[in-house]
Amino acid sequence: MHDKIITTNRSALRAKYGLVGFDAIRNAVNYLIAADARRGLRSRLVFLDDATTMKRHGGRAVTDATDPRQNKAAVDAICRKTNPEYLMILGAPDVVPHQDLRNPIATGDDPDRTVPGDLPYSCEAPYSRDVATFKGPTRVVGRLPDLTGGTEPSH
Repeated sequence: MHDKIITTNRSALRAKYGLVGFDAIRNAVNYLIAADARRGLRSRLVFLDDATTMKRHGGRAVTDATDPRQNKAAVDAICRKTNPEYLMILGAPDVVPHQDLRNPIATGDDPDRTVPGDLPYSCEAPYSRDVATFKGPTRVVGRLPDLTGGTEPSH
């Protein structure tokens, strides 16, 4: 078992930063995993778009990095299989998207029809755009974002 799962989309990171940038990010994540180990945390990196890994976790690989439904299903499969204490999403919403919840109070004063966020990733309920579906978080979720649209991986 792992205490912390770090999840991201390999293809999206490679497309965003190229192979050299991706390798720099991967090295930084490996350093983080080693630092966690020194603190007694067992951490593991899981790629949402890796078909073999996702099959081992009982899920399907993300084939469209921008699809909130696919990403939610992949995260759920990983969490069901590993039951981590912590889930870390690595990357901005152009790497792993926020979930696209309908805004229940969208009015003339607040014209935003959707509210993007990570709340659904913290819940076991399947994909939904209804925020009321996600009233009982059971996962500790954090996001370590890079810059949306960025091209320099040190951020």
